[in-house]
Amino acid sequence: MDPRMLQSSPIIVIGMHRSGTRALAQILERLGIFMGADQQADSESITFMSINEGILHQCGGFWSEPMSAHFLLSQPEFVDTLAASVRATLAARLGDYVGRSGLLSGAGGAALPAFGWKDPRNTFTLPVWRRVFPNARVIHIVRHGVDVAASLARRHSAALRAAAGTSVPAALTVIEDHGLGVLSSRRGWTLPEALTMWEQYVEKARLETAELGDALEVRFEDLLADPWPVISSIAQWCGANLSDKDPKWIENLRADRAFAYRQDPALVEFATTAREVLVRYGYSP
Repeated sequence: MDPRMLQSSPIIVIGMHRSGTRALAQILERLGIFMGADQQADSESITFMSINEGILHQCGGFWSEPMSAHFLLSQPEFVDTLAASVRATLAARLGDYVGRSGLLSGAGGAALPAFGWKDPRNTFTLPVWRRVFPNARVIHIVRHGVDVAASLARRHSAALRAAAGTSVPAALTVIEDHGLGVLSSRRGWTLPEALTMWEQYVEKARLETAELGDALEVRFEDLLADPWPVISSIAQWCGANLSDKDPKWIENLRADRAFAYRQDPALVEFATTAREVLVRYGYSP
């Protein structure tokens, strides 16, 4: 692999699923950060996502059951072993990520253009990526837990109905879904389960970013309510030039998506029961 890759400072997007990571990745791309030529519809690089899934599987985990990765990746020797494997895999697959972008072109000693990738799984695999890219920079996006839980539960329910014909299949059912991967756990099918997952992701993200010092956290609600000041702060943090405030950048950032749960009495009631957890992470019912 080009040694300039390993010496660079990629921007790694972390945050719970359904928290606005795609919107953030699209903003970074518009700021000139290369986010991959192999992106899926959700703006995730297939190369980095598949490597992340491999890391989680090596830890006996999955995106919806990530805690085994948290425990195992706290062991430096295990992280070293996985990082060596990741370097080899990334070197073999880098062409898919780079595509025809010309990211690696130019004189051998020239620094690479800014690049990065988005994947909520980064939240738990970050110890490995920090070992692969010691100069990596991290941006965390966080969203109200009830909005996340409601969105995740809806997505699970739709995928399960499509795959199994019911939203509550038998306990031992294993389902393969293009969007969700292999589901062998009911976690995330209900609001309380999804909120617990949100809690773990936010806790882990803040634990990791506290160690970095220079990481940036963005609240999805702030981005929706008043996009340009937030985008400006992201650009400044990235060292990017925000000279063109194209309205197309923010046309999909609908303010009504912030605290959307407040429009549903059942979700408002659920938020009240989850007050303690929400307050712990800076939100209120």
